[in-house]
Amino acid sequence: MKNNPFEDHGVEYFSPTSINKFRKNPAKWLVNIAGYKDRFYSPAMSYGTCIEQGVTHGCFNHDAPIQECIDVVNAEYEKIYSGIKKEKAEYDFHACAKKREMTKDTIEAVLPLFRSFGVPVDAQKRVEHQIDDLPIPMIGYIDLLYEDCVRDIKTTGIKPKPKKDYQYQLSFYAKATGVTPVVDCIYVPRTKKELHSFEVVDVDQNWIEIKRIANKMMRLLSLSSDISEVCYLSCLEPDISNEDFTNQWGTNEIIGANKLFFERG
Repeated sequence: MKNNPFEDHGVEYFSPTSINKFRKNPAKWLVNIAGYKDRFYSPAMSYGTCIEQGVTHGCFNHDAPIQECIDVVNAEYEKIYSGIKKEKAEYDFHACAKKREMTKDTIEAVLPLFRSFGVPVDAQKRVEHQIDDLPIPMIGYIDLLYEDCVRDIKTTGIKPKPKKDYQYQLSFYAKATGVTPVVDCIYVPRTKKELHSFEVVDVDQNWIEIKRIANKMMRLLSLSSDISEVCYLSCLEPDISNEDFTNQWGTNEIIGANKLFFERG
């Protein structure tokens, strides 16, 4: 095996997203490496991004009134809308408007709880950690860093639980910072707004699993310096039907999957 198969395919680092994508859908990971990507906009993702901005502003500025934090949320929405219109991307603005109606209730409910954690020392901090015996590092960006913990904000309408995706992401942050990792899930069903926090405790075991997954990524790419040959030799059979709402492929990704996995039979 070549010492660094990632180099042949332009992969410079691992990320929590790439680890989790490979774990759940290695074919899509390969398609993305080949350059077939789509940028997805959804009302749920927009809501999560904007609420996070408002909460972060309120965490650093404890004297800021609630309305000021809501204004930060709305300003972030305008940035997102501008990008959608510029790219002429498909987007459900009506559904987004319905979710935006929950902004005030959400900020009022969760911001006092976030403020009770104290004032962060940093936000959106780039962190890096080396996985033993692998040629590239793992890189990510922390939502909120405190003296004694690192916290990542998730927004969901489904009852929160400590998903494996979250555990891997926060275990990496723990390795990179040396402090306690916590997932903060802002639970936003229509009838209530709550904060559910989970400390990630199995950091060392999660890191062992991350290392195992990363090694599999390397072995797969070592099959060839040609990504189309890697896909052919992988014998993967991606489901690009989009019948499963948890496994959605974008237009460019479908084009790539057809070219890389199906044209050669």
